[in-house]
Amino acid sequence: MSYPWMNKIRLETLRVSGSGNILVFETDVEKAEVHINDNDISKVIHITNDSQIIIEKSQGYHLVVGEGNTQRDVYHYLKPAGPSLLLRLGITIHRGLGTWSSLPHDFELQTEPGFEEVFFYLLQGGSKKAIQVGRGMWCDGSVVDEVWLVKDHSWSTIPMGYHPLVGEPGVKVSYIWAYLAKKKEWEKI
Repeated sequence: MSYPWMNKIRLETLRVSGSGNILVFETDVEKAEVHINDNDISKVIHITNDSQIIIEKSQGYHLVVGEGNTQRDVYHYLKPAGPSLLLRLGITIHRGLGTWSSLPHDFELQTEPGFEEVFFYLLQGGSKKAIQVGRGMWCDGSVVDEVWLVKDHSWSTIPMGYHPLVGEPGVKVSYIWAYLAKKKEWEKI
């Protein structure tokens, strides 16, 4: 069974798929297999024509972001300086139930075409539903100002710009994210 999309797929280079406990993120030159266990990443396998590298959960680069009801733990698995060329990947885990993600990175507020990002939602408790806001620009340059419902184990294309996410009451939100850092200034860390 493949996972549903909660909005229109708006990607040019990045391709995603998944079923069971494995998600696949790929471009023409690289691929990442993300293994999920207990609503978290257990490992990431990064593959190119020349190599295959396994990144274990303990090797994720951890940051605490936000404060109050926007505080969350962010783990980066594919980050600048390798092993990935353009693909950046990680997981964000909200602290608490029914909490928000906060403002995006500074570069995302300077919207421009070409930015590709997806979220894969891992929702626990309550209704297992959340609300995703998208205000900014899609990869193709078209403008977006929308809100959509997301469900556990589903995908969304995320615009460059303002894109907070909140769980319904009683819902713990986590999401695996992947984007393409086509420009150096698009790096999040």
